[in-house]
Amino acid sequence: MIRTIIAVCYSAFCCWLALVILMISSKSANWILLTLAKRIWSKFMMKWIICADFEVTISPKAQELFDSDHGAVLMSNHVSYIDITAAFVATPTPIVFLAKASLRRVPFLGSANERVGTVFVKQGDIKSAKKAISTLVKTVESGRSVLVFPEGSRSNDGKLARFKKGGFHLATQSGAPVVPMYIDGVFEILPVGSWRLKWPKRPVTVKFGDPLYSKNVEELRQLTFDSITQLSR
Repeated sequence: MIRTIIAVCYSAFCCWLALVILMISSKSANWILLTLAKRIWSKFMMKWIICADFEVTISPKAQELFDSDHGAVLMSNHVSYIDITAAFVATPTPIVFLAKASLRRVPFLGSANERVGTVFVKQGDIKSAKKAISTLVKTVESGRSVLVFPEGSRSNDGKLARFKKGGFHLATQSGAPVVPMYIDGVFEILPVGSWRLKWPKRPVTVKFGDPLYSKNVEELRQLTFDSITQLSR
C-alpha cells in the first residue's frame, strides 16, 4: 500500500509540474514528453517504485522508422494503467495519445494536452474527425507517435479483445504507419479492479513489430490484430 500511495503522489506531482511548465512555455512540449514523462516519471516509476526489470524488443523495420525521426500510430494491447508507464519507457519517439474531444474542455489539462500534440476526436462528428486527421499528420511528421489502445478499455483477463475501428480510420485516412506493440508483465502488477500495486512476478516486456500500411480499415485492423497476437507469443 505504501508503494501505491507513493506512486499516486509522484504521478500527481509530475502531472502538475507538466501543466505548469506547458502553461509558461508552449515550446516545452518535447522536453515534457522526453524528459519529464519518459525519464523523470516513467523510468523512475518502473525501476524504483514498481521495482520491475524492463526489456524492449524493436523490429529492425520499426527501428528504422523511429530513427528517421518520423512518428507512427502505435497500436497496443491494454491490460493495466501501467501500460502508459511502460509505453513511455519503451518508445524511442515522444508519444501522445488519442483522446476524447471532451478532454479539451477540461481547464488547464485540455490546453496542456493540445500543446503536446494530443489527437482529439469526437465520435460521429465529421468536422472533429477531419481536424483529428490533420492533427495526427502534423504530430507524426514532427517525430511524435500517437498511442492508441484499439480494444477501447483494459482487458479483464489479460487476453486480447476485438479491436474498435476508430484509430484505424484515422491511420488510413492520414496515411500514417501503424506500429503494432505488445506490453507484457503488467497485468499481474495492477490488474483491472485493483488499486494496489503488486510485486512484479517477471520482467515487464514491450515488443514492437514491423510497421503496417493499408488504405483499407478492415485490412489494417486485421493485420494489426494478427501482428500483436504474434508478438504475444
